[in-house]
Amino acid sequence: MEIFVSGATGRVGGVLSAELIKRGHTVRTIAITGDPNKAATEATGVVCHSGSLASYDDVANAMEGVEAVFHMAAVISFQPTARGLLWVVNAVGTYNVLRAAAAESQKRYVRMVFASSDQVYPTRFARYRPTDENHPKEPYSFYGMTKVLGEDMVKFYHRSEKALDISTAVFSHTEAAREIIDPNGEYAGAAFYVNSRVRNLKASSTHHAGATSNSELSQILAVLEPLVSDDEPLLLTRDANGIPHTQELIDVRDIVQGLLLIFDKPEAIGETFNLAPISPVSLGEFIPYLAEKTGRRFVEANIPVELGKTHGSSVKARALLGFAPKYSMFDMVDEAVADSNLETRTTSFLGEKS
Repeated sequence: MEIFVSGATGRVGGVLSAELIKRGHTVRTIAITGDPNKAATEATGVVCHSGSLASYDDVANAMEGVEAVFHMAAVISFQPTARGLLWVVNAVGTYNVLRAAAAESQKRYVRMVFASSDQVYPTRFARYRPTDENHPKEPYSFYGMTKVLGEDMVKFYHRSEKALDISTAVFSHTEAAREIIDPNGEYAGAAFYVNSRVRNLKASSTHHAGATSNSELSQILAVLEPLVSDDEPLLLTRDANGIPHTQELIDVRDIVQGLLLIFDKPEAIGETFNLAPISPVSLGEFIPYLAEKTGRRFVEANIPVELGKTHGSSVKARALLGFAPKYSMFDMVDEAVADSNLETRTTSFLGEKS
């Protein structure tokens, strides 16, 4: 089958593409000029078309002849300066992919899966938890707003195009195992390491801190900035009452498992599924574990501002699709540390040989 995977040079799209190729499918994507991951992606067997999601002609050219589409590409940012880019990639780009998929569906049946985010609810400040797919869409971030627009466009094209069947997957925070021990990791850095948390808070709008005003953001920074250190300590945060915060994180391989189940199951057509861990993890358990496994110290801080809690419900995906996440946050740490130690030993051995 000819399959277009937008975002195949990224975290989820790359793992997904590898699994699709293992199944015997031909995978293609679109990559902007200068994409640092393009060569590595092509080496896995993915056909990379040069172009931009912002250009309908580029997208239509890359998608010509496809039988299935996984639209995984998106910009994830909470910085006010990124709103223009968020609009172009997440809103205009999604519109172009849907237009091209609709055009292809005039020639043959096309199956499509769209990647959304729990920022659409938003899970952290949801009206109820666990947060299921019926929760009102009330994003507090511009990024979340672009994903709501994407979901609305998906529903419209699914209704209006007879030979185009689309499903939506709502992602929780997603990481590869190796990223969880990286103090500069895209998500894990700000979630688990004090220096990265402070950098992100300073760069982003107040909502990203869970704050509702600049005053509250200043309160958080006043607590965290004195803890910044050159040795990149881990961060165990608690609420104003001393109760540890929780974290919801899912391994990229579990996300891909969910995507393939959505793609395979006829009952998933036209439906939306949360792909989330079964339950959040207390940082009171996780941060000491991460510190022990990595040999890194951790600092503790009581945050005087309500940061909300993430707890998405994957009951629908587990019941209808058989979705079964395999990798806990603790498993991810164990794997990342083992791989890091193996890499260190291999590098040392090669140095001795040379």
